[in-house]
Amino acid sequence: MSEFFFFYGTLRHEALLSAVVGRKLAPQRAVLPRTCLVEARDGTRELAFPIPVPGPDGLEGVMVALSAKERARLDYYEAGFQRDRAQVLSNGQPTDVWLYRPAPGRWQQGASWEFAHWQARWGAIAVAAAQEFMRGFGSVPADRALARYPQMLVRAASRLRAEAMPTPAELRRQAQPEDIVIEAETVGYAHFFAVEDYRLRHRTFSGGETAPLDRAVFVSGDAACVLPYDPVRDRVLLIEQFRPGPMARGDRNPWMLEPIAGRVDPFETPEEAVRREAVEEAGLSVGRLIVAPNYYPTPGAKSEFIYNFIALTELSDGVGSPGGMIDEGEDIRPHLVSFAQLEGLLASGELLNGPAVLLTLWLARLRPELRAAAGA
Repeated sequence: MSEFFFFYGTLRHEALLSAVVGRKLAPQRAVLPRTCLVEARDGTRELAFPIPVPGPDGLEGVMVALSAKERARLDYYEAGFQRDRAQVLSNGQPTDVWLYRPAPGRWQQGASWEFAHWQARWGAIAVAAAQEFMRGFGSVPADRALARYPQMLVRAASRLRAEAMPTPAELRRQAQPEDIVIEAETVGYAHFFAVEDYRLRHRTFSGGETAPLDRAVFVSGDAACVLPYDPVRDRVLLIEQFRPGPMARGDRNPWMLEPIAGRVDPFETPEEAVRREAVEEAGLSVGRLIVAPNYYPTPGAKSEFIYNFIALTELSDGVGSPGGMIDEGEDIRPHLVSFAQLEGLLASGELLNGPAVLLTLWLARLRPELRAAAGA
């Protein structure tokens, strides 16, 4: 037996609702009387959904009839909310419906919330994240999936950036959609990162096809790195912090010298990410960004893609301050390093971080032109 559900917020986006429910729907317009929407906030941070509050006007939304299985899928996706009964007007007629509301007092109320603004900014990412979220329906507990949702948003944004990237193929193969067949896909581990197991076949250079292959991929979001450079003083700013990767390998000194770097959050560009990270990690406001080569650091096993920049920045004595996000356990200190010393660190093997090596070599390529332009 089907029942009516009313959607006033993000699930008004038909592509998102279809991804959650599992089929294409034909919703009809409806209005929830004496209600308006405000944005949900967690402290100062705007969240990606609204809160319904009493208001003088009617709240426009959509209404659909759902089967028992579709209701179960919806309950799974809306695990952080509570399902309530309400009455809406559809074609002027009152209709009893179910709707989802945030638990009272769980989030703060912000400014008014506009569906069109959310749809333009968040819609495509929300759909991609929902597709990953709903793959756990029936196998991953809802509370576990909900805890991972912020990371799903990061990976969704990374997938959309990947789809929008140019794919030059002057030398390499020009891939076609039919060249790869995924027979099975499972998630072996999922927390801050995820490990996805694939059984796949792909086209060979001879025109045939491989036998089924088992491959595992360590899945993380995109990252962005920036090396601040002062062409007048001919110096850069590096940061130093503990890294668990070298520790796990057995490196006797897991403190790494690196460029400023961090994850590209959903709904920000790589350029916005490095400017934010420069403030968080070194108390530094960077200047003009120069694009350096972007790359996959470990394409045989990882999905991570790294964007790289050199930032023209005044680096006077004493600039930069110890930084890092305390709630993320970061402990970071900055170093002002002359370009000659930077090359020495690279030659001695003390500079072991991949983006630091790449950006040092790229800066060496651009340095004469940058110093000449600065009158150095």
